[in-house]
Amino acid sequence: MSAAENRRGLVHWAITHPVGSSIIAVAIVIVGISMINRLAVDLLPRIIYPQVAAMVSNPGVDPEVMEQTVTKVLERRLATTENAILISSSSSEGSSFVDVHFAYGTDVDLALRDASTKLDQARGSLPEEADPPTIRKSDPSQLPVLQFAVSSKTRDEGWLKRWCEDQLSRQLLTVEGVASVDVAGGLDREIQVWIDPDRLRSYRLTVSDVLTQVREENQDVAAGRLKSASRDVVSKTKGKFRGVEDIRSVRLRLPSGGDIALSDIAEVRDTHQDDRIYARLDGRPAVQVAITKQPDANTVQVVDACNRVLERLHRDGFFPPDVTTQVTQDQAFFVRASVSGVGEAAVVGGGLAMLVVFLFLRSVRRTLIIGTAIPISILGCVALMGVSDLTLNIMSLGGLALGVGMLVDNAIVMLENIDRHQHEHPDPVEAAHVGAAEVASAVTASTLTNLASVVPFLLISGLAALLFRELLLTISFAIIVSLVVALTLVPMLAAQLFKLRASSRLADTRWLAVVPKVMRWIESLYRRQLPWVLRHRALVLAGSIVAFALALIGATQLGNEFLPQVDDGRFRIWIMMPNGTPAEVTNRATLAAEAVVRELPAVKHVFASAGGGIWGRGAFARARMAGMEVEVEPRRSRSLSATEWVQQAQAKLGTLSELADARVRVQPPRIRGLRTSTGTEDLEVKVFGDDLEVLQRLGIEIEARLEQLRGLSNVETSLQETAPELRVVLDRRRAADLGLDVGEVGRTVRTAVGGSVATRLTEGDREFDVRVRFDPAKVKDATAMASLPLFPRTGAPVRLRDVADVHEASAPQTIQRENQNRLVTVSSSVLPQVWSVGEASAGARAALADLALPDGYTMRFGGQEEAIQENRKVLITVILLAVFLVFAVMAVQYESLVNPLVIMTAIPLAVIGVVLALLVTGLPLSAPVMLGVILLAGIVVNNGILLVEYIEIRREGGRVPRRDAILAAAPLRVRPIMMTVLTTVVGMLPLALNPAEGAELMTPMAVTVIGGLVLSTALTLFVVPSLYLSLAEGAERLRAKLLRSA
Repeated sequence: MSAAENRRGLVHWAITHPVGSSIIAVAIVIVGISMINRLAVDLLPRIIYPQVAAMVSNPGVDPEVMEQTVTKVLERRLATTENAILISSSSSEGSSFVDVHFAYGTDVDLALRDASTKLDQARGSLPEEADPPTIRKSDPSQLPVLQFAVSSKTRDEGWLKRWCEDQLSRQLLTVEGVASVDVAGGLDREIQVWIDPDRLRSYRLTVSDVLTQVREENQDVAAGRLKSASRDVVSKTKGKFRGVEDIRSVRLRLPSGGDIALSDIAEVRDTHQDDRIYARLDGRPAVQVAITKQPDANTVQVVDACNRVLERLHRDGFFPPDVTTQVTQDQAFFVRASVSGVGEAAVVGGGLAMLVVFLFLRSVRRTLIIGTAIPISILGCVALMGVSDLTLNIMSLGGLALGVGMLVDNAIVMLENIDRHQHEHPDPVEAAHVGAAEVASAVTASTLTNLASVVPFLLISGLAALLFRELLLTISFAIIVSLVVALTLVPMLAAQLFKLRASSRLADTRWLAVVPKVMRWIESLYRRQLPWVLRHRALVLAGSIVAFALALIGATQLGNEFLPQVDDGRFRIWIMMPNGTPAEVTNRATLAAEAVVRELPAVKHVFASAGGGIWGRGAFARARMAGMEVEVEPRRSRSLSATEWVQQAQAKLGTLSELADARVRVQPPRIRGLRTSTGTEDLEVKVFGDDLEVLQRLGIEIEARLEQLRGLSNVETSLQETAPELRVVLDRRRAADLGLDVGEVGRTVRTAVGGSVATRLTEGDREFDVRVRFDPAKVKDATAMASLPLFPRTGAPVRLRDVADVHEASAPQTIQRENQNRLVTVSSSVLPQVWSVGEASAGARAALADLALPDGYTMRFGGQEEAIQENRKVLITVILLAVFLVFAVMAVQYESLVNPLVIMTAIPLAVIGVVLALLVTGLPLSAPVMLGVILLAGIVVNNGILLVEYIEIRREGGRVPRRDAILAAAPLRVRPIMMTVLTTVVGMLPLALNPAEGAELMTPMAVTVIGGLVLSTALTLFVVPSLYLSLAEGAERLRAKLLRSA
């Protein structure tokens, strides 16, 4: 049978069918280009955390009462939700939040339905006056993608808010992909009815009379259908208030007969709510508009469309001349920076890989073959991403950037071997057949080992799998496509292009001869040293074992973290004034803090809020709280690192006299929506127990100890100092004797202090609260409250002190629970340039080692460390599975156990390089490092495969002695091994040396692969031949011994 008849398989088909191979490549390009425009662009992969959150509001209710009447009721019901693994809750004034956590891999939609059913069952046990419970799942895609401030030099904040809600939001809601437009800050209109208590008593009316009558007067009542022989008409009685004047005209019936107007006993004011949040952009009063996209919408497209609408509205005069807008949060900007930065890294890496090929092969045509293989492989990968419904994000693009060097490995091995044969054979097509056939098996085996190392990770669940699944899928797609390209396009182009005998004479260029000379020197040195290594192979193998042991010891000295810090140039500052601080005082302190922050280096914009918080889609009033969102120059454009900026801001704010008694917290940049545990902090210390006073004392002591540690910042306890509270304890018998009941007294006190919302005024499609209240200036302290007049039907003058004890007490602001047990949480941020999370955790444990806990109280560490411990177990399991699968693939491929064992020695050798690289760069162990090790398990064995397979070819079925085959084959594999290693390394260098914004997550992985690959390659060239010879000879001696004994 002729050689041509023996040539079967994909490689030989591609060489003999150049048109068919070319058409397949063109088809891949067309499909890939079409998919690029269809792929959604986002910052992160589609992440939905396995968590649902329930919330119940009951305004004005004490935290301890909320815990007893609402939180415990919800916990008991929701704890029976299927697959729930953790219940956490928070009870504060007027609100209760309960989070139900599930195992990763749980169908969150099913869990949400089950939890909703449990919540419905709990409704009957909740207080009647509480608002209906709401429930939602934890979906980062529901965070705003665009936030901007609207300000004016001439108009007040009330007008700004109404205009944004009534006019601007309607324009933006029409944009495709927009889910909601929310306006926060500014002043909310409210109609207030200020009752004169003396006039109310003189008419023998009660507060309840006023509330009931105002509510009853504001309604339309359906009258039914009016039918006749010729008409059928719907009728109703119209009584809804049409304006403030209608409220003033409400008639109150007197017990003695007759009636009076509401205006006779009260003043009706068209004003705004007392609880207000001051909002400013760069010192100017403003309101914030937040735009949320639909879950499947493209972040960049939605933001761009909204910006175009805003530009058109400004251009067309929709905005009044004095109203300006300024973007405060633009997710698309960070997405673009991350995507373009990672894309640039991929392009630069690909260019460097081509340069390596050019310097080694000194051929424009061969470099063009590799240059053609890279974009086709990338576009093929994009096509598979589109089919798999992935998105373009920092993870998937990071996979491409990391894989760009790996993309050409197969092509280089194929091209280098064909190139060597074409220099030795006059027929380039025949040389292509021979060269391709020699390495096709090795290329296929190396690709299968790469894929085998990734498969275990795709089969597990957990936070790491949730975050990095798309990255590893992208790398897998790239490897698969690169194999197809290497087995088809590369040998076909090598055969066809070199039919032309013309030469560019580049090989004769003097400066291009440097690399071949260096390679010849390396090969010559290797050829001279290899015999000595084989003679002293026991020493070589022993040295490798010692180096591996030292590397394992060195790994214990590395810090730990789950994810590296990502710098998006946005810092958050939280200010908490002392208890009882009015919003006006908080606002003055915030103004002083703003002035200091604006003077810090690289600051572009400062959006501040005082008297509460504005977060994403909503706002909440809290008089003593203030916050700032600070946008600074991008990381590459400023001189300070994120840690240095935080330290400088903390130091400057610490000198302000206005903040002398305040708690100030400066939060470093982080990706919004990306979290590593059930909380959001780097380090958490949790103490469980029953008594709130004991928990508070322990929390304060732990906080004081942790504040002494230099690597921690923003240390605070969840049970801070208690808030003052006025308590009214009613004497029921005395109240009954005077003709009063608990409900009437409670409504009167509530109306006098905070006001009671009796009804709502409807104007157009807007509704405004109508609040009945006393003059707030007359109720300022406990004495004034005790003097509040009550209104018995007898008309007798009665004060609150006559029927109740009014005294000041203290109460916790927030009560946290976990799995239905109370706890205090002390949280802190870790300064990454000082400590890793693992080092911070070790420091905290040492600082708290001698803390005495009372009986029945336990302490647990959480935050990132919790995620580190959980995911480390998973990732170590994955690494072991990956190693086993790589071994299994090679064992099946070679039908041998010895050769796969020899090849697998590259993995522990790679670990040595990983530890050295991390020690040199100062990077801690993290999830990206573990993923890098998983990738290395498949990559580093490729060099061993090339060596062992070529040694077996040189042995010619056993006719050539093993030592001679090693000495002949190993030096010939130095050049392709060096080429593949260098292309992979230079392809990852841009990510390792200067990652773009958002690509910091990829840096530890790139450093891991580079360090492990470089050192394992150097050691593999000596260790693999030594172990191959030792195991082979040992197997022969064992076989001979067994035969003699038989």
